[in-house]
This record gives sequence, structure tokens and C-alpha cells, in this order.
Amino acid sequence: MGVVGIAAGAAALAVVAAATAAGAVVAKKAIHPRPKRTVTAVDVDATSLTVRSDEQTRCPGVYRVYFDGGQRSILVGDVLSDDGSHVRRKILGSPAGAPVPGDDLTWSGYLLDTPGSVSSDFEEVSIAADGDVRRAWYFPIAGATTWAIHVHGIHSGRQAILRAVPDTLSAGMSSLVIGYRGDLEDGRGLPATFGTDEWHDLDAAMHYAVDHGAERLVLVGWSMGATIALHAAARSSLRRRIDAMVLICPALDWFAALRAGAVKAGFPAFLGTLGALSLTIPGLARVPGLRKAIPMRWMRPSAPAGLPTLLIHSSGDRDVPIDVSKRFAATPGAEATLVEIPPCPHGMELNRDPALFHGSIAHFLSRGEALSAA
Repeated sequence: MGVVGIAAGAAALAVVAAATAAGAVVAKKAIHPRPKRTVTAVDVDATSLTVRSDEQTRCPGVYRVYFDGGQRSILVGDVLSDDGSHVRRKILGSPAGAPVPGDDLTWSGYLLDTPGSVSSDFEEVSIAADGDVRRAWYFPIAGATTWAIHVHGIHSGRQAILRAVPDTLSAGMSSLVIGYRGDLEDGRGLPATFGTDEWHDLDAAMHYAVDHGAERLVLVGWSMGATIALHAAARSSLRRRIDAMVLICPALDWFAALRAGAVKAGFPAFLGTLGALSLTIPGLARVPGLRKAIPMRWMRPSAPAGLPTLLIHSSGDRDVPIDVSKRFAATPGAEATLVEIPPCPHGMELNRDPALFHGSIAHFLSRGEALSAA
């Protein structure tokens, strides 16, 4: 081969090794919990809040802003002014307290952030799953035989998805809001496995629902919760009881999601591909922190043939590209409908266009009798 050839080969191997290591770093950031992004309060008065202007803080809609270490919050509404550097938004209602300039704020879409704000008629229940116990909020509807099970996204908790529970309650469905291993409330800091392990907790919740009177099930999944719902629809022994799925900002292709995450963080897209690939290779998957590799086919769950599915996704989602939802809805045999929300950050679809969000779900779930018959 010669000295030059050997040197070139060694250099190529070094480049591959470096790229693989960088991809593993991207994967590690994706699967491990990380602190919530914060913004700083620049100015606050009795009726308005001013913060740095970015895609999230200037997006139209109503948002909940947490301060005081997440212990208190206010709701903000209309954009009053935006000079491209700072945005001033209206403070809604008459909150008991407000942040002060310099406070760290967490911007969220959690319009309803306690179970009591959804309904006074709820209880916290325990669900046994794989030798552990998961907590869930149960919202009953008298005489309901269809239960909706709500599943939150990655590195999140039950609080994040309470805002869609009124939609299933209005459709006459008892509703269960579940947690799962490795989520925010688990507290063990377990890495996410993109539904590979987590779907067992949804399966346990499905069995709980059936054991407590549910005859039919509707799965409502947000982001990675959509991945979990798809795995359950393909693998649960109760899958034939699932009438429909509502998938919001759904993570349907983790290769695409990690590529998008790499680009958003300022890295080349191919590092996201390498990161996703590293999670599927036995041995290499341990580098980012997984105990075992994720099967390749689980990284892109398929559309269940004939199962009515509503996809709600924003064209402005930079974490989970809407193009994947478009391809999913167009899959031969899929009975999927995509509702495209105007541009907004990931998970803010309800906040960006509440009328379209709630109206789409109401229309979809109004087909309940037809769904059950199917």
C-alpha cells in the first residue's frame, strides 16, 4: 500500500471515528433528560412582560410562563410590540404574583397545568407495570365504555398534556393521563428508548382501563408519546380494542428527528443520522447510555393499516419535521388524516390555533360510533 496509502487510510479512519463519536454525543443529548430552556425577564409591569424575541416568545397564542423555580406562573397573550430584539406580551388576568426583571422564565404551552384545572372530578390511580408502579390521573365520565389514554412526550410529564383532556371528556370518554419509566416524574434519570421500553407502561394502562370497564380505547400521544402509541397499536394484546389514535406533533421517524435536532443545535445533519444509527447497533448503543440497542425498525414505526388516525402537526416544527407526518399520512393502507397548524414551535399546536386544534379533534372523535363499528 505504501506509506502514503497507510497514512491516508489512518486519516480516513480517524475522521470516521471522530464523526461517530460526535454522532454519539448528539444521541446522548437526545435520550438523556436535560434542563428546560429558560428566557430572562427584561421588563415587567402590571399588564405586560418583555423578554428577548425568538421563535417561541413571539409566536401568536396564549402561553403559561413559569418563574420562581417553576413554583409560580402567569399566562401571557397578545404580542403588544416586537422590534425583533425584544417582544412585549400582555399579562392575562390578575395574577397573585409576577416575575421581576432578571428572573429566569420557562415558556410553556401548559394552559391547564393541574388536574383540578381540568375537572374537579378526578383521582390519582396506581398502575402496576413490569414490577413497578406508575401514577396516572383518571377523569371519569359516568357510563363511558370508551376510554382515552393520554401519553406525553420525551423528557416531560403528565402535566404537559392535560390541555387536551377536555377534548376527550367532551367526546364522552373517560380519560387516563399516564406517566412512564424515565419521564420527568420518574426521577431516576433513565435514558429514553424512543418507545422500545416505554410502550410497556402504556400497555399496562390499557389493561388497567379494560379491567375497570373500558370496552374500547382511543390513544392520544404527543411527540414521543405518539411513538409509544404506535408501538402499543402494533404489539399490545389489546390492540384490537383501539378504535383510533390522535397523534400531536408526532415523532414518527427518529432518524429525521435527530437530524433536525442536530441542525437546530448548529451541527451538520449527518451527525444526527450517525447518532440515531449508533442507538441501533449493539455495543455502540452503550456509548450514548442505552443498556441495549433499539431495533432499527422501531426507529420508524409504521402506520397501522385501517386504524383511524388523526395527526396534528405544525409546519414550523423544527424538532420533528412535518414532512414525516405527510409521508406517514400518505402510506398505502393508512387511514390517517393530517391537520396542518400554522408555524409554531414543537408542541405548541394547541396554543397557536386553538380553534383548529379543538375543532379537528372534536370532528374526528364525533365519528365514535363508526370507529367502534369498524
